[in-house]
Amino acid sequence: MVASNDPHGINKAGSPGSIERSIDSWGYIHGRQDRTRLIIGGAVFLVGALTIILAFLLYRFGGSNVHKASADFSRSRELSGPELKRLIHENGIKTVIRLVGGDDGNQAAYEEEVAAVAETDAKLVMAPLPTSRLPWRSELSRLFQALDKAERPIHVHCEAGSDRSGLVSAIWLHDYLGEPMETARKQMAFFPYGHVSFGDASELGRFLDMYEEFASTHPGVSIKHWVRDHYFEEKPGREIAAWYDGVVYRPAG
Repeated sequence: MVASNDPHGINKAGSPGSIERSIDSWGYIHGRQDRTRLIIGGAVFLVGALTIILAFLLYRFGGSNVHKASADFSRSRELSGPELKRLIHENGIKTVIRLVGGDDGNQAAYEEEVAAVAETDAKLVMAPLPTSRLPWRSELSRLFQALDKAERPIHVHCEAGSDRSGLVSAIWLHDYLGEPMETARKQMAFFPYGHVSFGDASELGRFLDMYEEFASTHPGVSIKHWVRDHYFEEKPGREIAAWYDGVVYRPAG
C-alpha cells in the first residue's frame, strides 16, 4: 500500500499536486521590476510636469513681452526704467498708459517709471485695472478717458503684459480701429502673449463675453458705450459716479 501524499488532508480539491518552489514563481522578481518601472515612470512624469511649469513661467514672466497691436499702439509687461526709455525713444511713444497701481507693493516700480518717462517727451497716464475680477465701471471710465485723450503712438503695460494689456489692446482694436471682436480678442491669447483663460484672469475674458452677449442683440454698440449705459459693476458701497463727460448714467429701472 502506497502512503498518501497528504496524510493530514491539507490539500483541497482542485489545488495543485505539487508546489513550485523557485523564487520566480512567487512573483517576487516580477513585483520588484514592476515597482521599479512605477518609480521610474513617476519620476519621469514629475520631471516632465516641472519642466512644463517652468517653461510656462519663463514664457509668461520672462522677457519684455513687447508686441504691437497696431501701427501706433504697443503693449508689454512692466519694464525697467532703462528698458522703458529705450522703447519710448525707438518707437516715438507719446503716451504711456500704466495699468498697474502706484502704491503698496508697486510703489518702487511706479516711481522708477515716473522718473524714466520724465526724461522723455512722453506722458505717463495712470489707468489701473484689476486682473482677478471684473473691472469696475469707474476704472473703465478712467481707461476710456485716457484712450480718448492719448496722443499717439500709445504704449500700454501691466505687470506681465498678458492679461490687462490684452484686454485694453482688444478694446483699442475694436472700439478705436473698428476691428471685429473675433480679431480683437486674439490679443488675449496664450501665444504669444501668455494670457490664460482660466483662474482669476478669466474674469477679464468674461467681461468681453458680457459685452458680446449684449452686442449680439444690439449691433453697433461699442464697448465704451455699453460700459457707459449698461455696465454697472462697481465697488461695493460706492455710488455710481459721473462718466467723464459729466453725466451720471444709471441702470434703467
